[in-house]
Formats: sequence, structure tokens, C-alpha cells
Amino acid sequence: MKKLIALVIVLLVAVLMTLTRPNKKAHKEAMMEAVKEYIDEEAGNKGFADNGLTRLGKGAIVKTIEVVISTKLKMNDYYLFNTTHAKIGGEDRILSVGVLGHVFTFDKDMLREALEKED
Repeated sequence: MKKLIALVIVLLVAVLMTLTRPNKKAHKEAMMEAVKEYIDEEAGNKGFADNGLTRLGKGAIVKTIEVVISTKLKMNDYYLFNTTHAKIGGEDRILSVGVLGHVFTFDKDMLREALEKED
């Protein structure tokens, strides 16, 4: 009986995970939020004042990165979770993992490293 209950619980969790996988749009939105946070942090670290010109420049950078992400982003679906990846610096890198309705994105250090490789 315990094995049957355990099997039912495992199946219910698997169904829940399958039904709550984020879509590609959710991955892209989570990544863009991380990019915006990174750009704001870097601008603050470099001492740029928060004025109209700085906001315009940050907006242009964010739009450019959004276009690049849209064209390079590929999604792998593993039924219980999914990942997105892109070629960065000649190697395929996982950028985010989606599970149970949440998207876990790359960290700021990985983003910094990826941007430095592209220079």
C-alpha cells in the first residue's frame, strides 16, 4: 500500500511539474529583468548619474540585448522542466531553467563574463 501511495504522489508531482512549466515568453521576460538589474547596477558602479540621457542609453542597451536574445534564444523542453540556451562566445550556454512556474536565470557574473567575451 505504501508503494502505491508513493507512486501516486510521484505521478501527481510529475503532472504538476508538466502543467506548470514556463513558456519561452516567461524565460525571455525573466532574462530581460535580470539584464535590466545588471545594467542599473553597472551604471551605478561606474558613477553615471540617473538622468534622462543615462535612462535613454540604458533603454537602448536593453532593447539591443532584447533583440539579440530573441534571435539567439533556443528552448529545450524536458516535460518536467525546460531550459533556454544560446551560443555565446562560440559555446552553447544555458541561460535559464524553468520549473514549477518559475524561471531561474543566469547570475550577474555569468552575464558579465558573456558580455566580456563578446567584446
